[in-house]
Amino acid sequence: MSITENNRLEELSGSNFEIVQGQPDIRRWDVEDLQGHKLGRVEDLLFNPQSRRVRYLVINLKGNNVGLTDRKVLFPIGIAVLHEKNDTVLLPEISATHITALPFYEKGVIVTPETEQDIRNVFVVPGSNNTNSDFYDHEQFDQNRFYAPRYPKDDRV
Repeated sequence: MSITENNRLEELSGSNFEIVQGQPDIRRWDVEDLQGHKLGRVEDLLFNPQSRRVRYLVINLKGNNVGLTDRKVLFPIGIAVLHEKNDTVLLPEISATHITALPFYEKGVIVTPETEQDIRNVFVVPGSNNTNSDFYDHEQFDQNRFYAPRYPKDDRV
């Protein structure tokens, strides 16, 4: 799906959709870096109703212990991973600089293609080039990366 096709992302909470059976509901899970610093909490998930794919985690930075401004931000699902055993979402390779550069997220405000591009640009490695015509065909949106630490490859759908 092209980002220009106005993908109409929705929050999972308040929608008629549910988490796929067998997958954990990560809403209200703490979000940490690899050093165990609390960065926030998963408030919700943004998904595309047509593709039924989660695209972003809505992270509330309130209560973080690394000095970040209290606000809500979006992280592409492939940036995060589930902790192997604890009910925690990890953000490996993410710095306070990345988080500070993310635009604010506000419930009910449409996430525009420009906003999505701005989010993606925060995490793009300089000099890398994604030539796919499908905006979401990128490791930042790869749900398998997100679930990989918790579920062996053979058990994933």
